[in-house]
Amino acid sequence: MTQRALADSIGISFQLLNAKLHGRANFTLRDVSRIADYFGVSTDVLLGREPLEVS
Repeated sequence: MTQRALADSIGISFQLLNAKLHGRANFTLRDVSRIADYFGVSTDVLLGREPLEVS
């Protein structure tokens, strides 16, 4: 998984994703939701509110 592939899959530019990952821009709720969907986890897991269950 590259940052470019993730950015493409959630519908934002690579530059914007890079800025968000480095704290220069904020993730939106839409970003968080799309990232969670991409990885097949809940937003709570993504945000660290629930543990990730590995099977």
